[in-house]
Amino acid sequence: MDNLPPEIEATLARLSAYRAVRGVMILARAAGGAGGGIVQSTGAVFDGDSGRRYAGAVERVVAATTSAVATVEEGDQLRLMRIRTKRHELIITPDDKYLLVVLQDPQ
Repeated sequence: MDNLPPEIEATLARLSAYRAVRGVMILARAAGGAGGGIVQSTGAVFDGDSGRRYAGAVERVVAATTSAVATVEEGDQLRLMRIRTKRHELIITPDDKYLLVVLQDPQ
């Protein structure tokens, strides 16, 4: 895993401390929109194969949604996504270099 700047480490720790948060994951965004992989994660939900499955799914959803937003409104950008299922809620914040993913219990 890459060495992250202290402010990102602090954000990871702060987010992970919330009671409803099951895990936090940071994904690198590779050039050309391809997935760059997991940079760092917290929470058992993102361990091993489960983490890789979540990472792949999030990368695909973000790529498709980014494309859809650009198609609908030229020049607009995706800033935040919330995806709620029966069991969990994913909060995804895309950046030029990283994707921040928070998985929490719905409230």
